Amino acid sequence: MAETVASSRLHKLEQLRAAYRSELAQRLEAMETCWLDVRGGHDAAARVEELQRLAHSLAGSAGTFGMAALGQAARVLELAISGLGGVATARDAQQRASIDADIAALRGHARQEPTAPAAAASPAARGGTAGEAENRLLFVIEDDAALAKAIATQLGAFGWNVQRLANATAAREALQGTRPAALIVDMTLPEGLHAGPELISGIQRSTDSQLPHVIVSSHWDWNSRLAAARSGAEAYFVKPVDFAALTDRLDTLTRRSPPQPYRVLIVEDTTVLAEHYAQVLADAGMEARVVVDATRLLEVLADFSPELVLMDLYMPACTGIEAARVVRQDPKFTGLPIVFLSTESGGAQQLAAMQTGADDFLEKPISDADLVAAVSVRAVRFRALAALIRQNSLTGLLNHITFKLQLEGEVSRVQRSGAMLTLAMLDIDLFKHVNDNHGHPVGDRVIHGLAQLLRKRLRRCDVIGRCGGEEFGVLMPDTPLAVAVRVMDAVREQFGHVHFASAKHGPFRCTFSAGLAAFSDGVDEGSLLRTADEAPYVAKRSGRNRVCAAAGPQ
Repeated sequence: MAETVASSRLHKLEQLRAAYRSELAQRLEAMETCWLDVRGGHDAAARVEELQRLAHSLAGSAGTFGMAALGQAARVLELAISGLGGVATARDAQQRASIDADIAALRGHARQEPTAPAAAASPAARGGTAGEAENRLLFVIEDDAALAKAIATQLGAFGWNVQRLANATAAREALQGTRPAALIVDMTLPEGLHAGPELISGIQRSTDSQLPHVIVSSHWDWNSRLAAARSGAEAYFVKPVDFAALTDRLDTLTRRSPPQPYRVLIVEDTTVLAEHYAQVLADAGMEARVVVDATRLLEVLADFSPELVLMDLYMPACTGIEAARVVRQDPKFTGLPIVFLSTESGGAQQLAAMQTGADDFLEKPISDADLVAAVSVRAVRFRALAALIRQNSLTGLLNHITFKLQLEGEVSRVQRSGAMLTLAMLDIDLFKHVNDNHGHPVGDRVIHGLAQLLRKRLRRCDVIGRCGGEEFGVLMPDTPLAVAVRVMDAVREQFGHVHFASAKHGPFRCTFSAGLAAFSDGVDEGSLLRTADEAPYVAKRSGRNRVCAAAGPQ
């Protein structure tokens, strides 16, 4: 399967290379026509500008498609044209002859066979396989049937498939044929006081790979913890187990929450080059979208919500600098990273680009491998910085301001597209009672636990935010109200089964009330939010621990 996918990707890139070569004759003819017009004085100033743009485009794209010499020759021509200084015609016969020769040289380079492209990083080279990321099987090695059942119930609410093994012998047999994502092992088994870590240590010695595992125990003492550490345990939980904390550690241990693909918007007027960039980034596990016409940029920004924009510096409708200024006029895009792509290496032009609020400057031509590396490094940094600004520190969910901006964007999208959108607002029942009776740190664990459950049980495309102390918001795109009610009701039931640990009063449970409202024609984000925000109070007045759908906008 992997070979088939790789072959398909290679075939796509080869098709783009062939398409680029097939367009070369038309490109060169357009450049020659421009030059003839310049020499003849026909609208010469505009034709000089067009010729320079065409030369710039060829200089930036040819190397990407294995025609470095053609790109270098186009760059020489671009510099020669810029040397005209904006006059309508070349100053003297020698200058005209030099440009004649530069344009003729392009034909010769265009006939040369392209070189093979350098390989970019493949998805497999960056980490685990998709199958590994989807492994939800946990082995619980526990002789206490009641505790094993509680673990299965609690972790099942967070999407884990739990299988209980009552002793070391059963565990060894099960591990011969199946590899779980992780193990939860009791310190004491029928085989002995420290039989759990001893079992794992023996298994680890007999295999080349390590089994991610955590130890649960009734003992806090040094020797028990040391035995767990020697087995390679990543965590040690004292009974009664804090299941929210256990789920957190399991997610970290098994990497069950792989990062979403980086979203990159490519603004490039040369279609085949833009598609090549998009294919290379897609092969590296990113999500890339192309805009060839800069006048559509704001529309695509609103729909796609990119995390990084790669923008050509020279385009027919406007320059990249001008496009960046238009983007920066909208407060929603003030912090959107913009990286310019251009053959321009002059400091003055790069400085002008940076003054628009651009974040970086990459020189064309750029190899596939360098493109992936450059985008990856910048996207990682930009996402990390954005997370600090956008996320609530306790839950990792969007903060209130960012959630409202997302709501505004989604409403704008559905107003244009006619798609469905449902907004849910959740409020933890009697949360003041939780803080007063169990303490604020325990209350924080309850909030964190609900945040975890929402992330596990909702789709990646659903937008989740913490909108207040114990209040959460969920945007559910392309979801009818009736379906959203069923989904949220299932989450409500699962949350009611989760146990939270309290040193004062022992384990306890919480519930939440939720209200939902669907987008309809004539509704803006403010009225949709008010309608959904009122519905949880209707649910609370009806007895709490329930989901209510609002009748319509208020």
